[in-house]
Amino acid sequence: MRRPARTRTLLGWIAVAFVGVWIVGTVALIAAAGERGADDPAALYDRAGAALRSPDGGARLHELLLDAPDRGFADDYVERLQAAGSPVVLPTGADRVEIRSGPVLVTLSVTEEAGRWYLSLLPPGGQEPG
Repeated sequence: MRRPARTRTLLGWIAVAFVGVWIVGTVALIAAAGERGADDPAALYDRAGAALRSPDGGARLHELLLDAPDRGFADDYVERLQAAGSPVVLPTGADRVEIRSGPVLVTLSVTEEAGRWYLSLLPPGGQEPG
């Protein structure tokens, strides 16, 4: 038994609408996530400080870390810093930043890659092997 042409046309339009909604949703999700890193070191320090003080700080800090293994790492990192006190980001040189939170002091390196600025877990000022 053949379906009427009207039903086939309706199913076709439903499929087209589904694909269109999926494409728009994917683009909106990517746009909402924003770019990783920061435009310049000053913006990096501001965004890092705000991330460390915010309830969703792990997600926000993960966007600023160049070499974070995964989002869970960033979540745990922020939770531990927040548990120790009130995290403050202090630039201490051209390629380093200190994060102080109560008795905890962490030094991270500041690095530029592809025009964006990031915090790195690698020690500041180190030379790459080779």
